[in-house]
Order: sequence, then C-alpha cells, then structure tokens
Amino acid sequence: MSGNYGGSSIPTTPIGGTTLYDSRATAYKNWACTTIVASAGTATFTIGGVSYSLDQEGASIDLLVKPGQLTAAPVGVYFLCYDCSCNSPMTGITDASVSVYYSGGTASFAPTFIGGGNLNN
Repeated sequence: MSGNYGGSSIPTTPIGGTTLYDSRATAYKNWACTTIVASAGTATFTIGGVSYSLDQEGASIDLLVKPGQLTAAPVGVYFLCYDCSCNSPMTGITDASVSVYYSGGTASFAPTFIGGGNLNN
C-alpha cells in the first residue's frame, strides 16, 4: 500500500466508499486517499465520470484521489486516506517563540527549509 503524501495523519485511515462519497464536500473535503481496496468480489468507483473496477475482494490499486473527484457512490470498496488540510507548520526557525507552533517532540527537531527570506538559520 502506498504511503502518506504529506498529510498530518500517519498511517492512512480506512474510510468506507459510501461514507467518503457522502461526506466528500464536508468532513473529508481536505482529505486525500492513496489506495482503493475492494471489500467485495465486485467493486467499483467513479472518478470524473470514468468508472473503475476491482475484480477480487482484497485487490487494491494505488491512486491519489481527492474525495471531491468521486462522481458516483462507490460500491464494495474502501479508501485509505489521510487529512491533508495542510494547517500544520512546515518549517522550524531558531526563534524560540515558534516552538509553540511545532507539534513534534521538541522544537529543536523541527525541519528547517533554507532560503525564503527570514527562514534561514
């Protein structure tokens, strides 16, 4: 199964196809899914009007899907997804006051991007 592509949820969360489809514009609008798994012998999902099928229970496909791309209710599948709201900090700097925004173990281990003006250490 594919890994996380940058969201704040590791590992991915399994979400039933109907649940994901019904909440694609609300609870899961900022989520991304990386794998679709068949939970039945006949499994289908539709993205942008194109229907895809998995022919065996347990079969999976690695595909980056945003819930809003689903255009029909999936049948017999679940999705492995993560929250990709991107509200988490993406850098750490030497200013000690920034440590309140870093959610890792300590601010000293926050990743730092070199460049970008005031982000340099």
